[in-house]
Amino acid sequence: EIKKISADLNNGKCKFAIAMIDLNFLKKMNDSYGHDKGNLAIKKLCMLVCNIFSHSPVFRIGGDEFVIILKNRDYDNANELIYKFNSEIEMISHDDNLEPWDRISAAIGVAYYDSKTDKTVDEVFKRADANMYKRKQEMKALRE
Repeated sequence: EIKKISADLNNGKCKFAIAMIDLNFLKKMNDSYGHDKGNLAIKKLCMLVCNIFSHSPVFRIGGDEFVIILKNRDYDNANELIYKFNSEIEMISHDDNLEPWDRISAAIGVAYYDSKTDKTVDEVFKRADANMYKRKQEMKALRE
């Protein structure tokens, strides 16, 4: 996917954004309830991400990190989708009727490609990652 976007960048015809999502408190969940419950939390987050960003490729890049390449319809509706994601996460994380491992919390950070400043996909990726960590700080969900 990165090679395809990079080729589009070289051709001057690219409009995309990258969203980074990180599951909060996975280590604590694994330590408290077991890795099988942590895996359930990861799967629940993945399902939520894939349902909300249904027109974009979603990649799991680490144990609890996901990357979404926002293009086309999801790019055009990015603000609404991010708002929906944050609203869903807020609702789920505070639902006392759910098991602790089902009350997932996650931070999202987004960066939009800017042809004036970005030369590579990696530059957009790094900004999305930085924005995700900024969101984690706002949520007070930094790793222990």
